[in-house]
Amino acid sequence: GVWGAFGLHPHNAKMWSPEIERDLIRACSHPKCVAWGEMGLDYGKGQMETSPDVIEMQKDAFLAQIKHALKLNKPFVIHARGAEMDAFEIMKAKAPKDHKIHFHCYSGSWNTAWKMLEYFPNMYLGVTGLVTFGTASDVREVARKIPLERLLIETDAPYMKPNNAGSVDQDSPRSASPAMGLWVAAKIAEIRRIELDDVLIQVRKNVTNMYGI
Repeated sequence: GVWGAFGLHPHNAKMWSPEIERDLIRACSHPKCVAWGEMGLDYGKGQMETSPDVIEMQKDAFLAQIKHALKLNKPFVIHARGAEMDAFEIMKAKAPKDHKIHFHCYSGSWNTAWKMLEYFPNMYLGVTGLVTFGTASDVREVARKIPLERLLIETDAPYMKPNNAGSVDQDSPRSASPAMGLWVAAKIAEIRRIELDDVLIQVRKNVTNMYGI
């Protein structure tokens, strides 16, 4: 089956409007919608303007979406790049500690990750093909230290194709595809020095716990 999650990405925070708000509430009310997001904050350099006004717009859109997600009892899918602690503080202030949270494409430090995992017992961190990149030391540390029962595997396709995937997708050799999650799992197993099946079996359980599917 196919399930969905719907939200306004922080890059598009300027688009937040009553019409977008209404459409997202309608989409996330559908029984096949399993979460609200991705939503959050992005202070990443070179990606977009991050002036104080834009950051304030991002926070306003994030807060509004948290409110609606809680009303609909939908888990969060969080995007926070260069803004992990700000997103964490907002969620601490607005969300119950036991709310289900998928921190998508986590790229922050292990220290920050552990603070969030300790505070939110139903938070999971998504690790993408970034873990295969030689420069991603923070992500590899997270992959090594995170309890397996708090891990989710992602590709963030078409971005961040795993370096260990070679040219398996001949039609688009420079792009990631959802099937490449297996290569992400393989790299995590290598980093942790465990069997690939151990990663895959536990992550499948985590998906069920997070999304009920």
